[in-house]
Order: sequence, then C-alpha cells, then structure tokens
Amino acid sequence: MAVFENRNSSSWLKKQWPWWTAGLLTATAEIINYTLLPLGHPKHKFIGVTSGMARMLAGVESTLFGFSFIATKPDYQPSIQWVIIGAMIAAFVLAWLEGEFRSWVRYPKGTLIATAFGAFFFAWGTRVAGGCTLHHLLGGWAAMNIKSWVVMIMATVGALIAFLLLRKLNLSQYFKSQETQWYVEQAKARGWADGLTLGESTKPTLLSWILYVVLVIILAVVIYMAFAGNNYAIVMGWAETLTKTKMAGVMLTGKNLPNILMLMIVGALLGISVAKTGFGTECGIINFELGREMEKGEDVAAQRWGMPFSLRTVMISYQPLAALGLHIGLVALVMAIGFAFFNIMEGHHWATEAFAAKYVGPEFHKVGPGHIREQTTLPMDLFGGFLLGFGTVLMLGCEFRNYGRTGLLYVTGLLIWPFFYVGYLPYTLARDFWDGLMASMPYTPTTFFPALIAPGSKMIQALIWFLWAILWLWIFWWAMRRGARNIGVQPGDLLRMNSEDMYIARLEKMEKEGKLEHIDELERDLLNQAKKV
Repeated sequence: MAVFENRNSSSWLKKQWPWWTAGLLTATAEIINYTLLPLGHPKHKFIGVTSGMARMLAGVESTLFGFSFIATKPDYQPSIQWVIIGAMIAAFVLAWLEGEFRSWVRYPKGTLIATAFGAFFFAWGTRVAGGCTLHHLLGGWAAMNIKSWVVMIMATVGALIAFLLLRKLNLSQYFKSQETQWYVEQAKARGWADGLTLGESTKPTLLSWILYVVLVIILAVVIYMAFAGNNYAIVMGWAETLTKTKMAGVMLTGKNLPNILMLMIVGALLGISVAKTGFGTECGIINFELGREMEKGEDVAAQRWGMPFSLRTVMISYQPLAALGLHIGLVALVMAIGFAFFNIMEGHHWATEAFAAKYVGPEFHKVGPGHIREQTTLPMDLFGGFLLGFGTVLMLGCEFRNYGRTGLLYVTGLLIWPFFYVGYLPYTLARDFWDGLMASMPYTPTTFFPALIAPGSKMIQALIWFLWAILWLWIFWWAMRRGARNIGVQPGDLLRMNSEDMYIARLEKMEKEGKLEHIDELERDLLNQAKKV
C-alpha cells in the first residue's frame, strides 16, 4: 500500500508551521510582556492569564445576574483578560486563512467527559498553585523560579498519570497535537487510529452549537463590559467609583487603548503558535519521557501508551521539547540581561524579610508574608501542580492551547469554558481555607534560585542565569539533532517541516526499512481498541 500523499499547500498561510516557530512566537510574546507592559511603567512579569480569566468570568456573572461566586474577594474584581481575547481572535483568523476550522473533528463521549473533568481540575489547580502551566513553565522556568520548578515537576507526574488513565480507558488514541483534515482522511481510509476523529459528517454537532451560543453570550457580555463597565465592585464596596475598579483599568478608552492593543498582540502571538503548530505546554513537559519510550520501540509506545502514529512521530521528533527549549532559552536570556545590566528583578520573585535584608542584588517585588501566590508553599505547590498536569492532559491541552483551540472551533476548546468556571469555585467559595494552606509550609526563603545559591553576589547570580539560558538553548539544539535522526532527515530539514511533513518523511523511512506493514497492524489494533469503547 502506498505511503500517504503529502497535500500540504505551498503557501505558509494554508498549512501548519514547523514546531520551532511556536517557541519563537511564545518567546516573543513573553519578552514583550516582560519588557514593555504596562506601557510606560512595566512590571517586568512573565505572562499570567488564569486570574484574568477568573475575573472575566466574574464580570460575566455579575453583569448577567447581579452577583458572583468567583468575585468573593477584592482581588477578583470583574475585569477583561485581553490576552485571551487576542489568542482566540488570532487563532480564528489563521484558521480562516488556512481554510480549515476544526469543527469537523469528532470525539467520543468519553473524551468529552474527560475534557470536562480536565478543565475542572486544571482551573482548580491554577488557583492553589498560584498560576497555570503558561505561567509556571513558559515564565517561571525561564525566571529560575523555584516555586514554578516544583509545580511543573508535579505537573509532569500528573500529566503522565492522566495519560495512563486515558490509555486505560482507550481514549489516548484521541490525544494529538493538531488535526489536519487531509491527513486524517487518509488515515481513516487506511484504517488507522489517526482517522478516529473524522466522523460521518463534518458539520458542527448539536453540542458544538450549544457551546457556540454559550461562548457568544460570554463574548457579548465582555464587549458590553468593555464599553459600559461593571459596577459590581462598587456594589460590593471594593471601589468608590468605577474609575477605581480593575474593570476601568482595561476598558476601551483612549487612555487604556495602547495597553489593550499590546495585550492583544501578546495574546495573538500565543494564539498563532497554537493555530499553526498545535504547541502546548502539556506536550513539552512529557516529550522527553515519551520520546525516550518511543526510542525503545514502536510497539512499546503504541501498546503501553496508546499513542497513534501522529503523536508517536511528534514525540520521537522531540519538536515540542525543541520549541520549549527555544522559548525558555530566549526568555531566560532576556531576563538575565535585564538583571545583569539594568538591575531588573522579575516581578513574581518572592523572599522572606530576613532573606531580603541580607540579599545583594535588584530589589524583590514581593517580600514577607501576604504574598501567598508568589511564596513557596509545599502542600499547595505539590497538590496544585499535580492538578495542573492531570487536567491539562485530560482536556487534550493546556489552558492557552485551549484558548487557541477555541478560536479553531474544536469542540473541546469550546467545552472548557463552562468547566473552567466550575473549577474556580472550590477555591473561590472557600478562599480562607485554601489561602491558609497556601500561606503554610514555605520550603525556601526565596523563589529566586540564583539568590539562594549566591545571596551576596549579583555577579554570580547573573552568571547562573546566563548558564541556565545557554542550557535551554542547548536543549533546543539537541532536540533538533536527535529528532532529525529519529525521523530520518537532516536537522536543517526540521526547520522547514511541519507535523504532517514529519509523518510523511517517517513513513517513507519505514517503507524503505520494510516496517510499514507492522505500522499498519499497530494502527489498526489501536483503532479497534478505541472502537470497543
């Protein structure tokens, strides 16, 4: 049987992009946010979207119903998260230009249920871990933030356990980086597991239409808030006037429009990375482990993990790790330069009062008690990190990936919205309990790793940061070389190849090695296992 026909367009707008472009796009977004925003008085913080999402849903609640289960404290005043809006719009526009929305993609009920639970666990995890995977992995790891390291190590454990659960339920066959219809059509014709997501009809399902309505209502209220504001904070006594609420800080006014546009550009860069590559933090954090599993043999990855051919190829190519390495390396380099030459400390770093008193270097933004989201907290960093990883795999992608998938009109990308809302409630309805846990058991006097190693020498701290950046750029280089060898191409080829190109190249390599028939058997077996569910 012939190898798949490569139907990629010659136009970059009409096809997916190489994985490394995702790392460059997300790094650019992070660097803009870190160096420029807010305009005129930058806070030098890495990107965070989850608290903004909670405040935006609080705004929708209070506008529609006059009360909010989320806005239970002054720090959750209704607001608009323009980064999310920018990501969705960019993904939608790119899908339109590509000529392929993903409303045709079909998932079984089991996957949709897993997505709902995943969104719930993930949203809950963002509250108790002090941020999402975008915050901790793409920002915190570059900033050498010890809290983020612990959170993401536990997230990796949670992600692998979730993948094993999906495998146990025969749902891991639906976990893929991105769907491209021409490839899925050929996979289905060949009887492969990669064809599972192509249904009898490519029209949106009833569930999709219901979720479209929900999303339209949310966005309509957001537009209303942008122009008319939201007085819920005044009613609750958190602000004297509308101009003193967080809502007013991001409304569409002449004064705030430049910042809004910059935030939307940051979001657009994130959305483009998802729309054109399928990149997400969930693939990055498990890539090394699953890539090494793939190198043990095709059968191991197929049977133990239930990965379809497309995901096996992505994992053995190490391209998610390459994109992650490029991102962390570039962002860490910019942060290290800011630290060494401009005396800039990343805005999320925290230290105890005693540590800050003896520390030599740029001033910490967060010092002492009262900064529960920034300080280390052993029970919640472990628990919250696990929830983040467990949730991100169950919902087939991390938070920012799913905002992009919302714009692409994936049904799972639409489904996360109501369950993100539900997932915030265990925290917001019992704030004092969870905040008490988050304020307990700090395990380090500072989150800034270089300061912990050399608190009295700014020069050594800067050197450690520069070495960290170089390490991740080396990881990018290693992943490109190792991935190219595994796919059967040159490293330079991967700079031009998207996921579908890699599928075809690897299939051609296997055909020459006489392994194609065995791949057919594995894929059909995975397909039959999934169909039993």
